[in-house]
Amino acid sequence: MSKTIQLTQGQMVVVDDEDYEWISEWKWYAYLDPCTQSFYALHDVVTGQKSPRLRHLTMHQAIWERHNGSKPKGCQIDHADRNTLNNILSNLRPATRSQQMQNQRLKSSNTSGYRGVSLRASGKWVAQITVDRKRIFLGYFTDKIDAAHAYDVAALTHHDPAFAQLNFPRAMILVSDSLLP
Repeated sequence: MSKTIQLTQGQMVVVDDEDYEWISEWKWYAYLDPCTQSFYALHDVVTGQKSPRLRHLTMHQAIWERHNGSKPKGCQIDHADRNTLNNILSNLRPATRSQQMQNQRLKSSNTSGYRGVSLRASGKWVAQITVDRKRIFLGYFTDKIDAAHAYDVAALTHHDPAFAQLNFPRAMILVSDSLLP
């Protein structure tokens, strides 16, 4: 079971029943991250120092650490369902920066409607994927759906399937065994 906690800016966060009383001891507010355009539940902690005077504590980080201890080195705590106000423990997982980048929603500047697909001036669709901060060219296509499928195959090949966001997740599950090397 889960419970909700009211935040500022009309936002609500969801937590497990077992975390509700403990986490409700602090005053939390909604913070809109300008990069991801996602809300996070934050609490300001006074450090007792001149600089920095305050430290921002995220609710999802606090819940993770309460149950699992410190996050693994080089990782952040990621929301598996991409809902940053769903702080149920089963939705939280450690993730590297690369894994978090894979788990992002489509950017608002995306004009194709598909991950890794863009239209070139030539009228061809290009498929690309980024792996370890390096862009890999997957090919030119006359149909953007073919380009989107090429991206999905590459995502399953190069990324951790638990983090890879696919253009056609159901179709890929059915045929992924025949597409992977």
